[in-house]
Amino acid sequence: MGGLRELAASFVVPGPSGVAVRTRLKQLTPADEKVLALVGAHLGALASGDLRARCADGLDHSAQTWAVRKRALTAVSSSRWAGSLTKATHDQWALARRGRLAHIQSLEAGIHTIAHRLSLPVGTQILATGLTPAQSLGTVRGIGRLRGGARETPGRGRSPSYAGRGRRTECVRSRCGADRCCRRRRAPRPTS
Repeated sequence: MGGLRELAASFVVPGPSGVAVRTRLKQLTPADEKVLALVGAHLGALASGDLRARCADGLDHSAQTWAVRKRALTAVSSSRWAGSLTKATHDQWALARRGRLAHIQSLEAGIHTIAHRLSLPVGTQILATGLTPAQSLGTVRGIGRLRGGARETPGRGRSPSYAGRGRRTECVRSRCGADRCCRRRRAPRPTS
């Protein structure tokens, strides 16, 4: 176990093999460019219509509604394009839904942080560990950096904007409540 291992002989790795796929079309005529623009506009219109239908389905989506959407797209395009478009719009809807959930969780974390800071007595500092300096070091003189380099974050008494923090908490709570409600109803959040 204590000995050195032997090194294997060096060798040359062969170069890459296979087919290179180019993403750009070269040497297009003006007619080709016009056709590509028309095809892109047509597929874009189909994709936006399918996304509208997918959003209207909401959480009531099923394999049957997917098949209905795919059949409708197949009538105005190919089966391959219809499958690609329905999958892309489903993925886009799911990404938006996950994004809304992450936004709600971020708002809830902000509410929790602000509420915790507002609950501290005036003049109290709270460190990055979540403890006050006295709790952390056992003495009141330990304000600054903790052992291990943790920095202090402002508590209630460090900032003159106590009233502003309270207003911000209420604003974030109302936005979070509106987002939660819209998530349950599967409706877009009002912009105002």
